[in-house]
Amino acid sequence: MNWLKCRNYWLAAGVVLLLPFMVRGQSHSAPVTINASVSETVALSVGQAFAENNVRIESRGAGKTLGLTLSGSSTDVMAVRVPILIRSNTSYRISALVQSQTATLINFAVIGARSTGRFAAINAVASLDVARELDSRSTNGRMQTAFMPLNLSSSFSILSGLRVSLAGTLSSMDNALEVTVLIAAKPAAGADDWTLHLILTASPGNDS
Repeated sequence: MNWLKCRNYWLAAGVVLLLPFMVRGQSHSAPVTINASVSETVALSVGQAFAENNVRIESRGAGKTLGLTLSGSSTDVMAVRVPILIRSNTSYRISALVQSQTATLINFAVIGARSTGRFAAINAVASLDVARELDSRSTNGRMQTAFMPLNLSSSFSILSGLRVSLAGTLSSMDNALEVTVLIAAKPAAGADDWTLHLILTASPGNDS
């Protein structure tokens, strides 16, 4: 019986001696690290578009893909200016694809750019890089002549830039870059009505 009591005593003493070391080991365990990231977002939408020279404009889609449909019934060359709003929390690139069986795109150019408010990055306009052949923004009050790309049967690059939006949502009015594009179309010979589809696609750029 004395032997049993002695064994229990030494077991209890061992637990008491080890307890501080166990607690110390737990208190010095590695801290928990939580990694969080914000997804890269680029969104396109149409500003206050309006019809010119009997050209009807319809837009569809939102976010990374924006579709514009121009249509009319005149046989003359038609031109329209369309403001495109760009919102992004990262750098971006925008390309375009033209589709039409009844009209030919004879001119497509970027003719202006401006920020829409206080939550647009201060360098949003300055960092805008428009493809040289499509850049018709005025310089010293003079309009430059844009040269159309040779191949419109496939997607072509329009412009790129740095982060635009500093705060707000995808529907805020003061956190976007407004880029105005000029679109001119020539109806096919003998076509009573014509339609031209323009698909704009945005993607994150290489630099955030």
